[in-house]
Amino acid sequence: MSLDSFDITPDIILKFVRKCKAGTSPGPDGIPQSFLKQFISQLLLPMTELFKYLRHLGHMPSQWKTANITPVFKKGLSSEVSNYRPISLTSIFCKLFERLMQDKILTYLSDNNLISHHQHGFLAKHSTCSQLLETVNDWSIALRNKHVVDVVYFDFAKAFDTVSHVKLISKLQAYGIDGTLLSIITDFLTDRSQRVVLRAGTSAFSKVVSGVPQGSVLGPLLFLLYINDITDLFPGHVSIKLFADDIKIYMEINNISDAAVFQNSINLVCEWAQKWQLKLATTKCQYMRVGLRRTDACSYSLNGVDLNITNSCSDLGVKFDSVLSFADHIDGIVFKAKQRANQILRCFISKDKWVLTKAFVVFVRPLLEYCSPVWSPCTVTAINKIESVQRMFTKRLPGMLSLSYDARLQLLGLERLELRRIHCDLVTCFKITHQLVSIPFSSMFELSASRATRGHPFKLAYPDSRINVRANSFPVRVIALWNRLPEYVVMTSRLTTFKRLLQSVNMSYAILGKL
Repeated sequence: MSLDSFDITPDIILKFVRKCKAGTSPGPDGIPQSFLKQFISQLLLPMTELFKYLRHLGHMPSQWKTANITPVFKKGLSSEVSNYRPISLTSIFCKLFERLMQDKILTYLSDNNLISHHQHGFLAKHSTCSQLLETVNDWSIALRNKHVVDVVYFDFAKAFDTVSHVKLISKLQAYGIDGTLLSIITDFLTDRSQRVVLRAGTSAFSKVVSGVPQGSVLGPLLFLLYINDITDLFPGHVSIKLFADDIKIYMEINNISDAAVFQNSINLVCEWAQKWQLKLATTKCQYMRVGLRRTDACSYSLNGVDLNITNSCSDLGVKFDSVLSFADHIDGIVFKAKQRANQILRCFISKDKWVLTKAFVVFVRPLLEYCSPVWSPCTVTAINKIESVQRMFTKRLPGMLSLSYDARLQLLGLERLELRRIHCDLVTCFKITHQLVSIPFSSMFELSASRATRGHPFKLAYPDSRINVRANSFPVRVIALWNRLPEYVVMTSRLTTFKRLLQSVNMSYAILGKL
């Protein structure tokens, strides 16, 4: 079982060129994606021959191994250099060549089941939402069973930039990547140089001695392979979830011996990180106890330093609290959304209601809908709090003051945010039942054993929920909605058709918020 080469044909190259985004920034050669798309008919055959020649040589041109670094702000103080992520802008021809290799490697890894199913970053059918849905499902089941769960979040300092090239190559060989393909990847990583490009000027080029380039095509995949074996460290009762370099482990804690096992798992992560030269940012690593009953939190240490204990933690953009209420998350997104909505109303020169509505849809609504199946509220108070953002914004648009909320939405072509979350829940359910996401159907749902003739034949069974946290979690709350859908909607096989048909279904019975 090995992979030593990859295919290069005009058809494959054309497929990836058509997928390129024309608006992306050019690399050091100054050639934009739009140039490649515009002149692809003239460039296709020469590129094919060039790529075949490079594959035969087993290395890349030195010009392809230079990069312009664009600092992208993450969070915190904008004056702190460490709060920026360095994104590498490389040649578009290099990215296209990388795409051919990436496609072949991903197919090989998938066919041989080599990537851990706990990894949700940079992979098809995976996302932050799929990872968090699995996490909340595990935790809500534990709470239903009156257990507590201890969670530790690990933070690696500059993980992508500190990958050891020598150790990465050894891992690639262990996965069966060798021959010409391994030679090209090795050459891709060596003798690289980069410079920082800002509006005020450009730095000199400097050598890159470690890391995988962020912004490249191969970089994320190489990092996944570098970190992939960390999931093999833990026994079955310790769970691990990854999204690229974001790692958390969790375990149900019933006694002191469980806590000792969990501490040993933390130690294993420390040992693994030291072995593979990835530095843990100890002060940013956190410990949270998830549970509905008051218990004394355990004391865990990381490299001899006690872990910070918290009652809430931001996990892939969603703020979790120790009782899974998501109240802090909802308050946070509502505050940010109102700020942004007010800025649109104050700062846009145009006061045309259609322009302002479009700005709201693009810049505000995503804040209120990110990963909504994970945290979607079930109380009228929380539902109305989120809806108040759109209610306030539409009321302040020119000519809308005297109209009711539903009349404003109908005129502007908008939907209630609550209805959009309901649709999102149902779409997510459809994806799971049709294996369009990585979440196994059996981990979330079970088909109903009822032989009732009314409704569709794909009804889901209601699980034992007992407590509100479990009853309000996605795999339980969506069942009533799913089972009431008409048969012609549920039985379609295409996602686009399901979304279109869903718009025609009257979901007024599911609306809980203020009318």
